[in-house]
Amino acid sequence: MAESSILVLGAGRSATYLIDYLLEHAAQNQWIITIADLHAEAAERAARGHSQARAVAADLADENILQELLKNQKLVVSLLPADKHPVVARLALQQNVSLFTASYVSAEMQKLDDQVKRAGLLFLNELGCDPGIDHMSTMELLGQLTAEGARITGFYSFTGGLIAAECDNQPWHYKFSWNPRNVVLAGSPGPAQYRYQHSTRQLPYARIFREPIRINVPGVGHLDAYPNRDSLPYTTLYGLKDVPTLLRATFRYPDYMQGWSALVHLGLTLNHYQLQAKTRTRRDLLVEFLPPQYGKDPKGALERVLKTDLGYPSDQMNKILNQFESIGLFDPIPLPNISATPAEFLEHILLTHWSLDSSDRDRVVMHHRVDYEYNGALRSRTSTLDIIGEDATRTAMAKTVGLPLAIAVRLFLQGQIPSLGVHIPILQEIYKPILQELSAYGVHFSESDTEQLQDLFIS
Repeated sequence: MAESSILVLGAGRSATYLIDYLLEHAAQNQWIITIADLHAEAAERAARGHSQARAVAADLADENILQELLKNQKLVVSLLPADKHPVVARLALQQNVSLFTASYVSAEMQKLDDQVKRAGLLFLNELGCDPGIDHMSTMELLGQLTAEGARITGFYSFTGGLIAAECDNQPWHYKFSWNPRNVVLAGSPGPAQYRYQHSTRQLPYARIFREPIRINVPGVGHLDAYPNRDSLPYTTLYGLKDVPTLLRATFRYPDYMQGWSALVHLGLTLNHYQLQAKTRTRRDLLVEFLPPQYGKDPKGALERVLKTDLGYPSDQMNKILNQFESIGLFDPIPLPNISATPAEFLEHILLTHWSLDSSDRDRVVMHHRVDYEYNGALRSRTSTLDIIGEDATRTAMAKTVGLPLAIAVRLFLQGQIPSLGVHIPILQEIYKPILQELSAYGVHFSESDTEQLQDLFIS
């Protein structure tokens, strides 16, 4: 068996399970694994002194360094931020290296499809949790129903990176298990688009968190959800062009949505302009976004915004005031004296309150619902994944992002994925073996079939 060289770019929070899996299979498959990260200690910790691995400290934003790292590699797995992937893709194509990522396929990446095919390479993206496991489990579920002769009338898919119930100790009921920037900018700039009863619906950014979808998830309980940016392309990707209703959305625990909606309303999540550098506190930042006619006291002014402008009842208003207080927005806590967007300041604040403690465990909940007609009867089939992390390092999010990537790497290098070009895992030859192996790691879905459930948009 010939050696295969694998380059992993990034050894951060989502890399744990990916790298462990690759190291576990390295000797048997004669893989040489290079783990590159800006921080030497992160790369070395991930490599664990394994004989088949080498750790490299490198500035991965430097194209010359990236090009050197890519030389003589068979495959590169990029865990870099999504906006870096087009550069990695271009350089990988130049060096004749296949590329796997957990990120959405950008328009720039998709344009490379013909070149990647001609080069005999595979650029496989959306191989994480969401996107990733959501695609694979959806295709398997829809395939089952189609094979049974069902006519699909509605499809809903929800995923959330949450905090385990026993570690939920603050009023937002949320902690970061994924990229904080993505959380702060969720839904921005809008609108969210989806299909409902054959028509396209638009939900502007200002309303995305004001109008949560409430759903009872089997084995989990009640959760809220907000629509993802654009569900419409999935009518084609999932083979559901004629389905009346299709929605993809993100889960949060109840109460989160109303508090976040208040942040959006005030403008604290805006990211298209910078506030000038000056000495300011968290309290000062909040005051900058409150109507001056509501008085000088920020807590009193916010109370008027919530009551008068947003129309929240007293009980909900008090919950939101408590949420703002819990992240120090009423306190004279200094902020960095820098120019930054409101969203960047907010991210800085939230990182001090929403980061996982060492003993915290996160939770990933994924839930699909398919409405269908079979022999004249209207029914719903649900499929639910509920994973709890081990600790703040071996998280459920790292597991559900890293393992699909790692399994796909093994399948590809063993010649079990013959596809060429730019792809996502909606082909049976890709998703079927990945899902089968994920099940052995405890990543599996529970299904139920009932008479058609109530329309989620009718309260």
